[in-house]
Amino acid sequence: MATAELDPRQRLAAGPDWPDQRGALGRPTGGLIDLLRPLASLRLTVFLFALSAILVFVGTLAQVDRDIWYVVNDGYFRVWLAKIEPRALMRFIEKFVYDFDVANDMRGDFWLPFPGGWTIGAAMFVNLLAAHALRFKVNAKGGRLVLGLATIALGVLATGLVIRGGMDEGLQSQLDPAVADGLWQSLRFVTAGAALAGAYWLVNALGRVRMPEWWIVATLVALVASAAAFLLLNPEWRLSDSGLRILWQLIQGGGAALLLLAGCWLAFRKRAGIVLLHGGVGLLMLSEFYTGMTAVETRMNVPEGGASSVVYNPRKFELAFIDRSPADVDLVTVVPEALLQNALVSGEPISHPDLPCDLRVARYFDDSRFAPPATDIAGQIGPAQTIGVAAAQISGPVEQRFPGAYVELLDKSTGKPMGVVLVTSWGDETLDIYHFERDPGFGPMFAQWRSDVAGQTVQVDGKPYAVALRMERTYKPYSITLKDFSFDRYIGTQTAKGFSSLVQLEDPSANIDREVNIYMNNPLRYGGDTLYQSNFDKLDEKTSVFQVVANEGWMVPYVSCMLVGVGMAAHFLITLGRFLGRRVGGEHAAVAPAAAKVPGPPQDARRFGDWLRSPIVWFPLLMALLAGGYVLSKARPPKDQAGAMRVQAFGALPVVEGGRVKPFDTLARTTLQVLSNRQEVAFEEEPGDAADPEKKVPTIKIPAAEWLLETIAGTKRSRAMRVFRIDNLDLLDDLGLPRRTGSFRYSLDDLAPKMNEVDRQIGLARQAEGEDPEGLSLYQRKVLELSRRLSTFTLVVRAYGSPNISGDDQESVLQNLSIAQDEASRLRTAEAPRAVPPAAAEGEWRTLFEAELINLVARATGQEANPAAEAYNDAFRAYQRDDKEAFNSAVYQLAKRFDAYQEELDERGDSKLAPAERLSETRVRFEQFYNAFAPLVQSSMLYVLAFLLAAASWLGWSRPLSRASTAVIFTALAFHTFAIVARIYISGRPPVTSLYSSAVFIGWASVLFAVSMETIYRLGIGNVMASIIGFLTLLVAYFLSLDSDTFEVLQAVLDTQFWLATHVVCITLGYSTTLLAGFLAAGRLISGSLLESASPGQLKDIDRMTYGTLCFAILFSFIGTVLGGLWADDSWGRFWGWDPKENGALLIVIWNALVLHARWGKLTGPIGIASLAVLGNIVTAWSWFGTNELGVGLHTYGFTEGRSQWLMIFAVSQLAIAAIAWLPKRQPSVGGFE
Repeated sequence: MATAELDPRQRLAAGPDWPDQRGALGRPTGGLIDLLRPLASLRLTVFLFALSAILVFVGTLAQVDRDIWYVVNDGYFRVWLAKIEPRALMRFIEKFVYDFDVANDMRGDFWLPFPGGWTIGAAMFVNLLAAHALRFKVNAKGGRLVLGLATIALGVLATGLVIRGGMDEGLQSQLDPAVADGLWQSLRFVTAGAALAGAYWLVNALGRVRMPEWWIVATLVALVASAAAFLLLNPEWRLSDSGLRILWQLIQGGGAALLLLAGCWLAFRKRAGIVLLHGGVGLLMLSEFYTGMTAVETRMNVPEGGASSVVYNPRKFELAFIDRSPADVDLVTVVPEALLQNALVSGEPISHPDLPCDLRVARYFDDSRFAPPATDIAGQIGPAQTIGVAAAQISGPVEQRFPGAYVELLDKSTGKPMGVVLVTSWGDETLDIYHFERDPGFGPMFAQWRSDVAGQTVQVDGKPYAVALRMERTYKPYSITLKDFSFDRYIGTQTAKGFSSLVQLEDPSANIDREVNIYMNNPLRYGGDTLYQSNFDKLDEKTSVFQVVANEGWMVPYVSCMLVGVGMAAHFLITLGRFLGRRVGGEHAAVAPAAAKVPGPPQDARRFGDWLRSPIVWFPLLMALLAGGYVLSKARPPKDQAGAMRVQAFGALPVVEGGRVKPFDTLARTTLQVLSNRQEVAFEEEPGDAADPEKKVPTIKIPAAEWLLETIAGTKRSRAMRVFRIDNLDLLDDLGLPRRTGSFRYSLDDLAPKMNEVDRQIGLARQAEGEDPEGLSLYQRKVLELSRRLSTFTLVVRAYGSPNISGDDQESVLQNLSIAQDEASRLRTAEAPRAVPPAAAEGEWRTLFEAELINLVARATGQEANPAAEAYNDAFRAYQRDDKEAFNSAVYQLAKRFDAYQEELDERGDSKLAPAERLSETRVRFEQFYNAFAPLVQSSMLYVLAFLLAAASWLGWSRPLSRASTAVIFTALAFHTFAIVARIYISGRPPVTSLYSSAVFIGWASVLFAVSMETIYRLGIGNVMASIIGFLTLLVAYFLSLDSDTFEVLQAVLDTQFWLATHVVCITLGYSTTLLAGFLAAGRLISGSLLESASPGQLKDIDRMTYGTLCFAILFSFIGTVLGGLWADDSWGRFWGWDPKENGALLIVIWNALVLHARWGKLTGPIGIASLAVLGNIVTAWSWFGTNELGVGLHTYGFTEGRSQWLMIFAVSQLAIAAIAWLPKRQPSVGGFE
């Protein structure tokens, strides 16, 4: 945590603070100073960062086997001594190196000691304080010092007041509308003011700052100006109320941070930013400690129309004795779970005056299941005579544990046994929300056993007492009544779009009786508690589950975030100013002598023609024009030929699938990509009757939309199109299919005779999957992959099919009608594509199968049929018989129907539809154009060209080829940018919403940073890194696109507000810059240490580029990570939950901090720093993909078979590059950080 950015002269000069306390080397000495020096050591700082990285990594792996709350509270993070389990490390080997089943057999109670999270945190805190006491000297005196200290004191007071304001126990929900509006208007005009200030700086800096730096700043100003223009020209757009509330909290923290920064600047001058950011980090560490010690998370279940004032702790349990004899109240005495566990170990009875009897714990299970009665325990009474409990046989973490126990009742006066009762939390009715997915298979008896346990009573001195092992309960002075629960799904899916609860808050003691709406990111704060919309009962959708969090320090992370953010920004601007000053000064110093020797007009007064004839000008322009012209030639919208079937027009017809409206073209492409990993179909057209049988048949390629149209229409040639990819040779042999090396694709005609064997193999593989999902062989995985492909194909084709309800008599007609209705219901449940819009705006989209079925019934009952369904049928029949005129007429009728439906929607103005759900034919047609254009594919090709130009520049004609490479990269970046903007327009979402979009954005950001550095340094390495990272990330995006649609809708908890989007964008910028730093460092090691082809000056510049990029990386990563915590706190009341993905983001921050502190402390040379930066690529890959591969936590959405092997290949490659630092040196190390 300590930062030693000291001027060497300060370390060697005699300071006034210790005139008589100097050692032999000129360093201050003394008792306290000598004590602080080892505690303030940067070696200790780096060592603690390394320990924390190890702890976070292993704690993440442990979540594969352990419940997250064990990992957090008992095993790793909120403990002084961590218990590292070797099987956690074995899980890593199983998932990423070699799949052998060893971890399941390893003992869970065997562990290795390691410093716990609190130990490491405390040591870091001491290290931070010692460093500031020893190294960060006050650089002011007199009035300036007094003013600085006074300002710091005011800042500390303001910080305390902001934090104290969050502890208000009054009712807090939304901001006052007037305050919210004023806040938003202020933000709009502040953004405009920032744009004007930036423009003013640009005008004044022109000619005083080098043009590359000037253009970089100009780009940033242009972005701010664009945002300001959008806000001013679109006054109807604004942040949601919940987003404005977080903004207001950040503004409060930001005000305190600016006040502290002013004081730090007066007292510490150029180190003001570092002092402030360290203060923020320290405050954040204290916040985590305080939260871990005091925060309590509970749950409240409220059925619609019901009320509750009781909260339950799902992680703590109690044994309750309930006396219901009083008419108006229940008298309850509880025994905490910890006391039961201690009594089991000690064997001593539990005795208390309020208990009706003494207790002796015979057996206790932390997690239990129902079992046959325990025959070895004598004296059992009640349900224990017919049922029993045993330890649950659960592998891996569970959402909820269900403890159980056998408790012997003892007479208080005599100590004689009164019987043994069976208690288990399976009888706790408040756990019904889990619906008992762990039911061991006892069927109807399971419900009966639960009822018996829940209703058991014991007689003590003639008085009945209910006995129950239940979740720990707390009674609140207020009550919550659920008036209405609302649950919205994305159109055509079961995916939650949002859920909210309209509640009545009542607290008679405070005269509170108010109606409040609680929904995602809009919690209710009252009485020291915060109620979050957490979950709901999945069966009846009428019971709301609230997360109730008591955390007085919830405001501290908001303040800490602003302290660190303002401190980092200030330090960055100070450092950037010095860097630009050195650049400008160095340039002027180099140019002035040359200018004095050259007579005549200055160099920039040459004729334009001479300038244009220079190869460093015309060749880059030529390459950029050729590359841009080629890509633009691919951007022509697809059109149907005159007189031909309007297949492209059909491809532009909207269809609902995956929760959004998309063109038929997209549905066809994603379907075909799942089946064959391609977006077009190649097949051999049959020769005519007179054709020579020996003549080679030409191969024809048709787009995906035409293939799907052929398939739905049922043409003969569609059955011969090879679209099913099967690449497992053993499976091909078992099915008797030929090995088509190079394609491995097969048609319906190929598979039809083999379907019996296909179905048999699928059945066997599914049975094996049910018994041991992790133990499937490669063959079984490939069988299941074929099963998924066949299911996808069948679902789409059936959705566009036609019901057959004809029959010889009324009974058969009714039977076929029932079968068709069941099929329509199955298609709805399976979320099949819905192609038919509703007849009225308030209706719902339907599959063509269901719409035709409704039309059949409508005709039979004399009602009006849906014209869109009829037009679809006409189109498919016309296509099948190759009737161009009829097909085009049907497509025209469909287009008219969609036009009418969109007009109805616009007139109705339904605000409940998300942007992706609302039909916009303009957007749908644009998506079809985007699909055909494929700008990301074109950009990847240009990145390859740019790399080839950069590589050619190493052989000769260096400057023109290098400049040409830069020009091509800028051209590729332009199309890359267009693709991101297009995706934002199509999806109506921020640029990063999924793993696919993260790959696209990370590549874009990395290229932008790399080519910006190339314009400054012109070493060529920026071109190389931009082209390599740009191509590789787009290649990753391509493989990710094979899984499904790349425009996926977001889950309710993720589709909430602006701050989540900001968090994700910042995190991915952190990924981008960390990767770029690693790639730059790799280039430095290869060119400087392995090939020894770079000059000392070039290596020094690469070191500076790497360092600057790492500074950006830690800025983006830290701010993004903290913003994610703030969003999580506003979503479910937990700033930091130690989820695997959160831990991955934290690892990037820790690793970048480790590298930077190692550099600041000069603990290793430039080569060592480069090696550490390369290892940062492994950390980034782990955070980006590796955490998803664990299959646990909130971010398991990215798990894909086989991805872990590619991660390991990448990691090994980075280890090999990092190892270059340890090769024997053939010449002295060059480079540096000056």
